[in-house]
Order: sequence, then C-alpha cells, then structure tokens
Amino acid sequence: MPHKTSRRNEDVVELSSMNLKGLQPRCEGPKLPQFPNRKAKIKFIQRLSDAGHNGHAHVFEVNIARKVYALKVFNFYDDTEVVDQLTESAVEAVGLDVVHAHTDPFYNECRAYGRLIESGLNGSVAVRAHGYTTIPAQDVHELGEEFQVAEWIQDAEEHQYNDLPSNRQLFRVIVKDLIRDDVRLTHKILNKMRRDLLRMRAQGVYPMDIKLSNYKAGLLVDLSSAMTRPHFFLDTCRESRYERLMKKDLYAFDAMIEKAKVKTWVKANTEDYKEKLRPRGRNMKYPK
Repeated sequence: MPHKTSRRNEDVVELSSMNLKGLQPRCEGPKLPQFPNRKAKIKFIQRLSDAGHNGHAHVFEVNIARKVYALKVFNFYDDTEVVDQLTESAVEAVGLDVVHAHTDPFYNECRAYGRLIESGLNGSVAVRAHGYTTIPAQDVHELGEEFQVAEWIQDAEEHQYNDLPSNRQLFRVIVKDLIRDDVRLTHKILNKMRRDLLRMRAQGVYPMDIKLSNYKAGLLVDLSSAMTRPHFFLDTCRESRYERLMKKDLYAFDAMIEKAKVKTWVKANTEDYKEKLRPRGRNMKYPK
C-alpha cells in the first residue's frame, strides 16, 4: 500500500544541478537523457513501492515544478558477484566498464529507455520516462525514517564505507509518468501487452523480468533487469544459453497469464503453444 507522509517542508529536497554526464553508462548503445528541469525542487508525497522490498529501487510519488511524477530511486550497485561468475578472458575481452554498464539496474533501465526513445516507443509499451537525475545522499537519508525505508537506505549505503551522509555518493533516480489507476486484465489488454512485448524485443530490448507486478494499466513500469543490445552477454554466451534467454520473457508472459486466470487465447510463445498441441516426450525440458 502507498505510504503517505504527514510531513510538509521537510520532504522538499533539491535535484542536483551538477553536470550528470558522468552517470551515463560507459559503453556503446542507447542512453536515457537527463531530466530537463534539474534545478527544480522536489516534494516527496508518498512511497509507492512496498516497504519490505529490498530490490533494485524504491518508487515514490513526487511533485516537481507543480507536476506529479513517479520517482524511482536506485540502490547503489556492486558488480563483484557478476564479475566473479565470468572467466578472466571474458572480462578482459569486454572490459569492466562494459560489464558494469550492462548489469547495473540503473544503467539497464537507462539503456532500455534510451532505445525506446530512439524507436518512438517511450510511453506506448512502457510507462513514459522523462530522464534521469540525482538526489544527494543526505536528503535521501533524512527521508528514510519518514517513508519506512531506512533499512533499505542503510543497506544501500554499506557500499559507501560508512561515510557521513554528506560525503556519500548521489542517489541516482529516473523520473517517470505516474499511473494512478490500474486496469482489469482482459483479453484485449493482454493482447496489447503481448504486442508491446514483441515490439520491444524487435528493437533489441529484453525485459527479463516479466510479471504482473511490473505492469500498471497494461504498461511495463520496471526495466531494471532489461538486456538491451548491444549487450556483452548476449554476444558471448553459449548458443544453448542464448536460446533460453530469448525464450525467458515469452515463457514468463504466458505463465503470468495462466496465473492471472484470464480466459484468453493470447500467447507470447506461439512456437511453444503449437508444441503443446502435439504429443511431447517424457524428457522434454523447458527453460526456467
């Protein structure tokens, strides 16, 4: 449930007015532009994400220059676990900058939205993004207790070596449209969601986290797990792994429909749908 604040002046912070080009992923490919109104003050209204959520980010309803938005505040990212899973030769071949740029959830979302903007799909297949910016760690730290995400902020700041909040890095954020009301899933809505997913994939954007909670009013609202071409893993992984990755969103979409129990013929993985009409061997395996 959204958590409304009872505070007033304390919830007003300033967006960073510094040059943010250093926040762009250090790799080739699409990039999300900066939020244009970088000198505006931001008023936090309520937390929209679940307080117990300890994932990539938390989402807040905010007011910036008299307009209401959804503000996604990202956790700091440590790519050590990802790098440890790669061979030394693989890391040398692509470079640490590229590995980080292709796995950091903030960069994942920036690159995915950059491609959607290039393709004219921003706001039609996923909720519209208006750009990225930053918020000083000091301000986010002060908001933690009020919005019941202090523990999440503390976990995020573990990567800051326990520095004082004033010495810590800026929290990276993406400004998006706020969708207040959801819609009931129907055959028509699901068919549009399926078409949107296929349109996105045709542009080289693979969400990799398809589930009902990541949709609002039929639009994707979370692309922090997305792989966007060019992507080092898609270009270097084994053929069998590549095929599983290409099927992941499709299987997940169909599983989402089945879980929602909506009567519809809509299927994302049409090849698999045809396969189900034929007898299958006992040892048939499907990607997880």
